[in-house]
Amino acid sequence: MRATFEALPLDQQTSFRFFEIDQRQGFDGHWHYHPELELKWVLDGVGQRMVGDHMQSFGPSDLVLVGSNLSHCWRTAPDFSGRSRAFLVQFPHDLAPQGPELAGIQKMLDDSQRGLCFHLSGNSAQERLRKRFKQLGMAELGSWESYSAWLSLLGELSEMPREYLASAGYNPKEPEDERLARVIDFIFESVEESVDTTVFPSACKIASMTPSAFSRFFKRHTGRTFSRFFNEAKVARASRLLVESTETVLSISLECGFGSLSHFNRTFEEIKGSSPGRWRKKFRAS
Repeated sequence: MRATFEALPLDQQTSFRFFEIDQRQGFDGHWHYHPELELKWVLDGVGQRMVGDHMQSFGPSDLVLVGSNLSHCWRTAPDFSGRSRAFLVQFPHDLAPQGPELAGIQKMLDDSQRGLCFHLSGNSAQERLRKRFKQLGMAELGSWESYSAWLSLLGELSEMPREYLASAGYNPKEPEDERLARVIDFIFESVEESVDTTVFPSACKIASMTPSAFSRFFKRHTGRTFSRFFNEAKVARASRLLVESTETVLSISLECGFGSLSHFNRTFEEIKGSSPGRWRKKFRAS
C-alpha cells in the first residue's frame, strides 16, 4: 500500500468499466485514489473498509460509491477463508448523464465526493440491484444496451437511502502522503495482530517523525488523533466479530487489543453509540 495514485485505463469507446471480481486471496487492501468514480458492491467477503477518513467493517451486500480522487481501500479480514467477490464499476465524472430529468443522479454523484454507503432494504432491493449489474455484465461495452443498463443502475441507486462516509471537512483533492499510507497499512496490520502498546512509537518511526510532529501530521491528514483512529480500527474489527463469532465479549475485547473489558465497553459505546452486547443482539437478529 505504498502508491496512492492509480491510473485507470478507460476505453474511449465506452462510458465506464465493469468488473466481476472473484479472488481467493481476498481484496488486496491497496489504499489508493483515482479521478474516476467507483461503485463497489461486495457479494462475498468480510473485513475493513476505509473511504477518506472513515473506517468501518464490511460484509456481503456492502454497497459504496467513491467519488473522484477520494482515497479508499477494502481489506479482507485475515481469518476469512472464503472467496472475496464483488461487482465493480468505474467511470469518469464528466461523462455522467446530464439533464433536469437526471438531477437526482447528478446530486448523488456530487455527494459521492465524501463517499456514499447505500442501505439495501430487503431481498427485493438486492435482487433488483443484482439484475442491473448482470445487465451491465451481459451487454456489449460501447453499445446502447450497456449505456442504458448503466443509466438504469445509476437511477436505481439515486433513489436508495444512503449516508455519507468521509467527514464534511475531508478534502479528497489534497495530495496524499506515502508516509501516511505506510502508517495506515501498519495500523490495519496491528489491529489484526492484536498489537497495542508499541503502535504509536512504531508509527512515528515508520513516518520518520518525532511524536509531536507525527501527532500534528496525522491529525492534519485524518482529522483524528492517532489514539482515536486506532480505537476506531479496533472497534470496527470487534463489531464484526461480535456478529460473526460465538466468542464471549471478553474474548473479543482481548483479541482486539483492549486491556480490560471495561475499557472495551466504554470505547465501543463512545464510537458506536451502543454497548457490545446490544450491538451483537441487534445485528444478529437482523
